[in-house]
Amino acid sequence: MKYLGKLLLVLSLAGCALGPQKVQVMPTLAFENLRGLQTPIELVVVDRRKNSERLGYRNAQQQGIIEFNTPLVSALGSAMQDAMLAQGINMQKGGEPFTKLTVQIDKLHYSSPDENWVSRIKMNAEISIFVSRGGSSFKKRFSANRSQDVATAPSLEFNEKYMNTLLSEVINKAINDRDVVNFLN
Repeated sequence: MKYLGKLLLVLSLAGCALGPQKVQVMPTLAFENLRGLQTPIELVVVDRRKNSERLGYRNAQQQGIIEFNTPLVSALGSAMQDAMLAQGINMQKGGEPFTKLTVQIDKLHYSSPDENWVSRIKMNAEISIFVSRGGSSFKKRFSANRSQDVATAPSLEFNEKYMNTLLSEVINKAINDRDVVNFLN
């Protein structure tokens, strides 16, 4: 009986440890406001976060690291390029005349603020848009935040959808922004 109690204690504590997750970046992007843009665009995506491989941890004790399945910069750049090509935008690198559009990821972070258990998750994103053409340039910052109450630590599928929804929101908001579109035109 004494051993059974110890075994149950060990098994219950083992259940508290959270495994790592590798999320796939697949935002849903639609840049309808760019349809008809005639100037070729060079797209550059940069990640200015301290740790570009990590999204966050599954709990406040930093257990269960959440990382990207493929590098965030390449996955996001590919998704953005596909959305631009769908609008008929001529994508190129170098050469004139072109407009350089830089998307800088300043913040993308997943957290669970409660120290004792996972009951709430938060995620925030901040990006900067830099557009340059000839001798002129334009800069604007965008952010998005989400939080949700949860009963247990979210699954990989839940976290992927949660992250991609936030990325879709902030990127679509930025690229379809009136000031950004006007400068690109």
